[in-house]
Amino acid sequence: MKKISKSSLIAVISALTAFQTTIAAPSPSGVNLLENAEIKVSVSKKGESSPWKETVRFKTEGKHKISWQAAFSVDNPADYASLSLDKPTDISDITLNGKPVKFPIDGMIYSTVPGIPVSMLKKGTNLLQAAWSTTVKNVKNKKTARMSCSPNSVSATSKKFTLRGLNASALKFQTGPVLGYAGRDFFTVSCRVNIPAKVVLTVNKRNYVSEPALLHNFMIEGLKTDTKQSYTMTAEVAGAPESSVTAGPYTVKTLPKKVPFKFAVLGDSRTHPNDWKKVADATVKAEPAFSLFVGDMVTNGRIDKMWDDEFCSPAVDYLATIPFFSVIGNHEGNCPLFPKLFQTPPENGAKNWSQQVGPVLIIGIDGAMSWKAGGKLAKWLENTLAKSKAEYIFLGSHYPAWTSGGHGTLKNGRPRERTIKEAQDVIMPILEKYNATAMFAGHDHFYERSEPEGGVTVFVTGGAGAPLRNKVKNAAKQNPHSKVFEKRLHYCLITVGEESCTLEALTPEGEVLDTRTWKARN
Repeated sequence: MKKISKSSLIAVISALTAFQTTIAAPSPSGVNLLENAEIKVSVSKKGESSPWKETVRFKTEGKHKISWQAAFSVDNPADYASLSLDKPTDISDITLNGKPVKFPIDGMIYSTVPGIPVSMLKKGTNLLQAAWSTTVKNVKNKKTARMSCSPNSVSATSKKFTLRGLNASALKFQTGPVLGYAGRDFFTVSCRVNIPAKVVLTVNKRNYVSEPALLHNFMIEGLKTDTKQSYTMTAEVAGAPESSVTAGPYTVKTLPKKVPFKFAVLGDSRTHPNDWKKVADATVKAEPAFSLFVGDMVTNGRIDKMWDDEFCSPAVDYLATIPFFSVIGNHEGNCPLFPKLFQTPPENGAKNWSQQVGPVLIIGIDGAMSWKAGGKLAKWLENTLAKSKAEYIFLGSHYPAWTSGGHGTLKNGRPRERTIKEAQDVIMPILEKYNATAMFAGHDHFYERSEPEGGVTVFVTGGAGAPLRNKVKNAAKQNPHSKVFEKRLHYCLITVGEESCTLEALTPEGEVLDTRTWKARN
């Protein structure tokens, strides 16, 4: 038998120890507490419930309430820092040991519910329950003429649930950092984590602490104008300093007081994350002082997961390094996450705001709200313009006044959509009255520049990733003011100089689609 050297034996023992350590290390995805659960289902109609079974068959048509439950055992709830629940997106009636499972933000639709308190667990047997409704119809078999129910049954495994026990090592940044609005001496930034944790924002070696939560907002003031600020975000679960995770370092520049500077305008990134990433990365390379985004970031703003998958994850550097002024679009669905994640100037609510940067006044509006003549919002817009001495005024809305796309379709000679009609009838006359520079919008997915008689240029910049569209057949009648039309991915870059302001519409590859220059307004 060959003799093993002492050094070889030590190496083998070290390798085995490392292997055992790897096996014993907790999974970042957590422990599936339902892995060995006893799962049953019951059906009720008109107050009569069936027994709990693995599968229940339907005997009559109509609306049936489905009750589902999973009995599972937990040795020690204190082993976990938090719980998360993977569930069907259409089910929201869920309890754990008789107590409702609360979602982080009311009105949002979750496929994964984070931050469920461990205190809802108990040692020993636990019960996760859910309920939903289904409609059963009688269907006649063409061959036998017999009637049967469709669907004819429901099983306990027809809906998939996974309840995970997470320890502190599973902590991660779910969303962000996401910069919001900024100024000459401040910037704002937000983030989300998957486990309630405190977040420490470090700016130029100075710490700012946010209390344990899933979503965190910061506003850092007292900074130097037009100066780069280095920052990191560090999250940590209470009592578990070894759990800390850090995002960054990133740099953000406070806004300038004087010219020259550049800013970007873009919109409609939804649906195609890879195309959105191309546009976002190109925008970062252009180094704008800030960006104005005119809505439709995701396909459905009510579905929480889409904010990470479609918008934030493909554009990490864009959101972490460029101050972000946001305008809400129709695909955001008026979702409650929008004003919580994207910080905007607090002048007139989160969706209608204004801010001056050097000689430029930027105005953002929710064009889906009521913009009737003489209304509250119309008066606010007029007052904002009346008191402004800015040399250039740009308004951002998701809904354009003029477009050659499907959203500008006419009915009896007028725009079919209320938002387009009010933009023409109310918003544009106010902009023209005060000699504003231009209106930016999205909604239709292409680049278009229109030059109406009133002197305010109208841009459709809906090419940040959404499915691109053609002109409608009667485009000339619908939009007689169109000057340039391009069905291309793009963003707009505006350079503000000493005597003029120039826009370039650029593809992600750097091709110039259009240019437009303005002199300072009177």
